[in-house]
Amino acid sequence: MHEIHRENRIVSRSERPVHPQPHQTGLTQQAKDTVLRYLGRRGQAVPPQLDALVEECLGEIRSLQPRHTYRIFDLERTPLQDKPGTSQDEADPHQDEPTPETLFLRNTQVTLFGQGIGRHLKGCRRAVLLAVTLGVDADNLIRRREHTDMTRALVLDACATQQIESACDAIEQHVCREALSNGLTATSRYSPGYGDLPLDIQPRLLAALDAERKIGLTCTQNLILLPRKSVTAIIGLGENLNHGRKHQRCDLCGLKETCPYGI
Repeated sequence: MHEIHRENRIVSRSERPVHPQPHQTGLTQQAKDTVLRYLGRRGQAVPPQLDALVEECLGEIRSLQPRHTYRIFDLERTPLQDKPGTSQDEADPHQDEPTPETLFLRNTQVTLFGQGIGRHLKGCRRAVLLAVTLGVDADNLIRRREHTDMTRALVLDACATQQIESACDAIEQHVCREALSNGLTATSRYSPGYGDLPLDIQPRLLAALDAERKIGLTCTQNLILLPRKSVTAIIGLGENLNHGRKHQRCDLCGLKETCPYGI
């Protein structure tokens, strides 16, 4: 697989635990507010017992070290009308209108369909593939609690979601800093399932990252990541980009008007 040139200081990383800053995963009000939002408690008074439970569960989840891997690939673009055997009417079954071009990650089996990812990676010459997981310990912890205390299990699940998102934020910020140090701009992360980017690219993303061997991350036939508290994402790299970081990721989602969990 083609990776970024040696003289560029952005390097591929794998298997390393994520160490977000304390304000990202600590017992802060911001973290607790995020967990409460996932629990559907946005803007509501929080009973003292629930507040204490959230803090306890955050402490439990903090003991789990996220693992991640990422690699950097060159982007290739092919106009859809030039792709052999593809017509404009049937080029992409995942969207109502075909994109003007198809994006490929060089020397992989990854093809990026969808107008949303096309806009997100506009002007990008490279793309970072990223995978992060809390590991099987998070799944096991939540599953054990489901048999003894369902309320605690639900809170643990929300805390684990907050932890994995914080880990992704930390890695994204690292990529952005490294990009800037090399005269590049990074977009925000964009995951399968955002907009019209189909989930069925998950197996190819994981294969390109060798994620099963490196961090134990796999995908079921139903396209569910295992361990469950895991994320894959794509970050674009280019020069003088003026898009891709202006909006929250929720703005990319077609369910943003009705979702109770959005920002």
